[in-house]
Amino acid sequence: MNSFNIYLSILSVVLLTACSFMIADANDAQDSSSNKQEPYSVTSKKEMKDIEEYQYSIEFPQTPNDQIDQSIIDYVNQLKDTFKKESYEAKVNRNNHQKHSLAVGYDVLFEDEQVFVVKFTEVMEMGENVSRESQTVLNFDKSNGKRLDLNHIFTEDAQYLETLTKLANEKVKGSFEESTAEDNFRNLALKGNRIEVHLTPQEQEKVGAESDRIFISKTDLEDMMRPRYAEIRSSWVDE
Repeated sequence: MNSFNIYLSILSVVLLTACSFMIADANDAQDSSSNKQEPYSVTSKKEMKDIEEYQYSIEFPQTPNDQIDQSIIDYVNQLKDTFKKESYEAKVNRNNHQKHSLAVGYDVLFEDEQVFVVKFTEVMEMGENVSRESQTVLNFDKSNGKRLDLNHIFTEDAQYLETLTKLANEKVKGSFEESTAEDNFRNLALKGNRIEVHLTPQEQEKVGAESDRIFISKTDLEDMMRPRYAEIRSSWVDE
């Protein structure tokens, strides 16, 4: 083989290798683009019922994530069952025959590539000026649709309830009781560089808080949080 043919052979190998790398890079870029998370397109659903004994109006979000949607539907169904049971017991035990009502609305508190956080506000009217407002904050991991409880957000061996109580007490005039610490933080929301503890008007008054939410920096808790939830990301939701 003469030197010219050797040169052509080497050039062909070099060109084929370069093309292979270019195709691989293009495929990687395409895969990266296809795997990139996008903000959820959230639609509002509403369930309404109005009969002689009671009425309810419940608005809730639906997302592209089937697992998240099922958890939200389970929450709605449980809420309806609780309302119907309490309404029936009020009529039987207190001879309360006024029409009872339940109104539920929601706000998407936070969303990034990792989590989706929604807050429900529930107002139950049981007649005779008996009204109760409560709320439910649901944190979800978007990768698997799992609803996140405190033990999912924090590591098992960390004394996170004690630390949460201490940090929250620094923000209020009164005090959170450690004996019911888990209940105190059941409406904790993951929000970018912080967590928020959401309070009902009754809870706000009880602990002497100036606002209906308490902000705690993730940097004060990062050693106790699981790394994936301790990460600080930008929100896709207007805060």
